[in-house]
Amino acid sequence: MKVKKYKAENMQQAMQLVRLELGDDAVILNSKAVKTSKFFGLLSKKGVEVIAAVDEEPFNQTVKIKNAHIPPLKDLQHSKEKSVIPKALEEQDSLLNSIHEMKKMMKSLTQDKQRDPLLPDFFTRLEEKMIQSDISSDRVEEIMETLYETWLQNKTLTNTSLLELLEVELLQLLEGVSFDQNPYEKKYICLVGPTGVGKTTTLAKLAADASLKNGKSIGFITTDTYRIAAIEQLKTYANILDAPIEVCYSAEDFHAAKTKLSHLDVVFIDTAGRNFLNKNFVDELKGVLNFKEEMNTFLVLSLTSKMSDMKKITDQFWSVGIHQFIFTKKDETTSVCAMLEISRLYQIGASFVTDGQDVPENLIPFTKELMVRSIMEEMEE
Repeated sequence: MKVKKYKAENMQQAMQLVRLELGDDAVILNSKAVKTSKFFGLLSKKGVEVIAAVDEEPFNQTVKIKNAHIPPLKDLQHSKEKSVIPKALEEQDSLLNSIHEMKKMMKSLTQDKQRDPLLPDFFTRLEEKMIQSDISSDRVEEIMETLYETWLQNKTLTNTSLLELLEVELLQLLEGVSFDQNPYEKKYICLVGPTGVGKTTTLAKLAADASLKNGKSIGFITTDTYRIAAIEQLKTYANILDAPIEVCYSAEDFHAAKTKLSHLDVVFIDTAGRNFLNKNFVDELKGVLNFKEEMNTFLVLSLTSKMSDMKKITDQFWSVGIHQFIFTKKDETTSVCAMLEISRLYQIGASFVTDGQDVPENLIPFTKELMVRSIMEEMEE
């Protein structure tokens, strides 16, 4: 049996290569998506890898076995002449052996490759750190394979060089993800999200940034009537910033508040922190606020949350129309990889990240480069 591995840009090209060399009788043992790289991994593209096999001496055992006359087992046991054993049994045995050999080859081909023993310990530690992160296992495997192949091409690469290549790979994961550099473009800024992520404090930070750093006239609307403390907290911030505030209990109140604050440049809207894993609460929120108006809606997620919960919450709010993420509590976690993975999954970036309780200091306008740099700092530890 002849077994070969082929790499091509797509499955159609791979199949053409298989047919050209192994013929129409070849079978596909395994196929997977791979990333090929050039120039030390700085330029890469997606492709496919196919493992194909062909029997160099094809046979037709299936038909022969099906139609062959096989004597009863007792006749074979008592026969003194070996010729009594029909040829069909020999062919059947040959077929089973071929299948067994094929299974052994498939197992050996799909096992992890033995790495070069000279591979530095730093690479292993970096791989372990990546595996423990919230970046998907498939992406981690692709990235580390690219780094390993690059190292094989140039074994004099330093740890710093490998980290630089990793940074390039992470930036490529965010290709096509938008990071808004003008968050106050629209008149209404609305923050939504689950309980305990720090929406009210974050809203105050945004308002202070818009007012003190960008010279905008601002006001507040709160629909968080479930917590008296939240209303009082926002009123305190409004007094400090000398900004008007309206409390809304219904859709009618919200429309009236918009009219009162129509003369302002930016109006910041606080919403109740509820259990938004319950879709009814999201529908209730949509009943009060008209998200089709001139509004940017930011989903606030805490970096201390589990990745699975962040996905569920994002799915629940997706129908609202999420403009960008705001990630909070960066200072309260040892891993920030979740923000890269969630941004990659939903193809929307983060306008801000918060790293403390101080208003307005602990508010970081975010970019793709800053997100990757935050993760690199974690990897470099």
